[in-house]
Amino acid sequence: MKEIARIFRYATGLNKFIVSIAILSLVVSASLLVTPFVIKYATDVIVAIASGQGGNLAQLWPLLAIIGGSSLLVVVLNSINGYLGDILAARLRQQLSERYYQHLLALPQSYYDETETGKIINRLSRAISDISQFINQLANNFLQMLITVGVSIAIMWWYSPWVAVIIGAQIPVYIFLGAQSSKKWTKFQKQHNTLYDKASSRFAEVIGQMKVVKSFNSQQREYASFQRRFGKMVGITYKQSRHWYFYSTLRTACQAVVYTAVYAILFIATAQRAMSIGDMVLLLTLVQQTRMPLQFINFYIDMYQKAVTNSQDYEEVMRTKPDVDTGSKDVDVAGKDIVYDKVSFAYEAKDKRVLQAVSFTIPAGSRVALVGASGGGKSTLANLLMRLYEPQSGAIVIGGIAISDMPLARLRNQIATVFQEAALFSGTIRENIAYGMPWATDEQIQSAAKQANAYEFIMELPKGFDTKVGERGTKLSGGQKQRIAIARAILKDAPILILDEATSALDTRSERAVQEALDRLMQGRTVLIIAHRLSTIAEVDKIITLKRGKVDEIGTPAELAKSGGIYNQLLDLQMGGSSANQKKLKKYDIAV
Repeated sequence: MKEIARIFRYATGLNKFIVSIAILSLVVSASLLVTPFVIKYATDVIVAIASGQGGNLAQLWPLLAIIGGSSLLVVVLNSINGYLGDILAARLRQQLSERYYQHLLALPQSYYDETETGKIINRLSRAISDISQFINQLANNFLQMLITVGVSIAIMWWYSPWVAVIIGAQIPVYIFLGAQSSKKWTKFQKQHNTLYDKASSRFAEVIGQMKVVKSFNSQQREYASFQRRFGKMVGITYKQSRHWYFYSTLRTACQAVVYTAVYAILFIATAQRAMSIGDMVLLLTLVQQTRMPLQFINFYIDMYQKAVTNSQDYEEVMRTKPDVDTGSKDVDVAGKDIVYDKVSFAYEAKDKRVLQAVSFTIPAGSRVALVGASGGGKSTLANLLMRLYEPQSGAIVIGGIAISDMPLARLRNQIATVFQEAALFSGTIRENIAYGMPWATDEQIQSAAKQANAYEFIMELPKGFDTKVGERGTKLSGGQKQRIAIARAILKDAPILILDEATSALDTRSERAVQEALDRLMQGRTVLIIAHRLSTIAEVDKIITLKRGKVDEIGTPAELAKSGGIYNQLLDLQMGGSSANQKKLKKYDIAV
């Protein structure tokens, strides 16, 4: 139970429920034991009356009243216990879910780069569901059953030690068999979970990108892949089920032998008058009260093993180290230079470095563009500025203070970003524009939309700003989504702006509308632009070209247009596109 007990470290305020359930379980178990004793005495009275050895029917009425009263008490207490058990499980599920989500939000971006979305979601639904279900059953039924079995065996010992020993001997046998089966069963369950995570992750990807799937006519291939993974899961289930029922059969066979032996002892002892018929009935009733819980032990072992396996998955996530915000120097970045000082970075420690000792300065209020090959480190430089990743060496400094020394939330609040693919959430246009400033007024939201060239198309929609955009904004065109993203950045009104290829995926007409909005957005801000379309950076103050993770050239558009370097050749290519220019670009590993 230590794995399950560890899970309770992530929950608080549940002790009162646990204690109450334990006390009620004790009372219910004691109440259940009233009936066997009453039946014993009633049996002795009935035998005496039937054999003419005394007694009368009047003696039975109080006994019947006790049976009825104790049964009613058990019903009421079981209902209360069940209610508390449900509340305990629900509160545990709530707290585990909240802690999981809170922890996920604090994990570094690298965790999401390496972990499939489906796996992250499944761990929440699978682990927390199985853990809370086990706790619910433990609270509502199993704890009470354990107490009943324990007390029943103690009473049996008083009347017949041999019966108590034989019944009690099942428990260590079950524990031993459970331990023997658990390791292999857990291994099968982990394999099953891995396959399920991969299948569901791919399922989510396909559903989210159905347009791509259909355009490449890949429906059958995706279905075959999905079917193949589930086929492997069924194969594992065969092995897991055979393993489970082998041990389940051993447990059940053991129980059949045990109870046959117990019945033999009781029948012979009664026939030999070593115990009264009432004593035999009492022990038979107690034996039956232990049989059902011990039969259900297979079910609880199954639930326990699932809970343990999935609690380990939960623990694995919770042990992943979150981003640690050690910054204490609160800095207003407005009007301050941004300095990259010998910054080096690799996404994995063993990977080839994406950036190698990169140094340059973005003067306050200026517009600086990064140009270079795809995968050359341009977006990485922007991600490092937002501290989505931390450099392996070097530092990024704003106003003389390293950003690693600034409070993370404070730093990000002062940076607005417009990505190549506008990241919208399901909900209304109003909610998406106000995502970074949910307290914004209608006037502020409308003003931002107007500046982003989005107001007109929004007002043409059936519900205006209250129009639902669909998952990831699927109901809007690329240009419309991008203008919503720009409006969101305008509303945030941050002094630093990052434009990560914000117009590269748009047609000419949409690009023109978006570029006009971007020009308004850039006014009065320090801007870092990542672009492939050189028309979008013709009026920047400085261009920095990157080649194989290093700074190649720094200069104004006019200077670099004549230098013969990467920017010059890109310019020639986009202006002319001759085969000679394409050959030149190959040696720079440029993808345009």
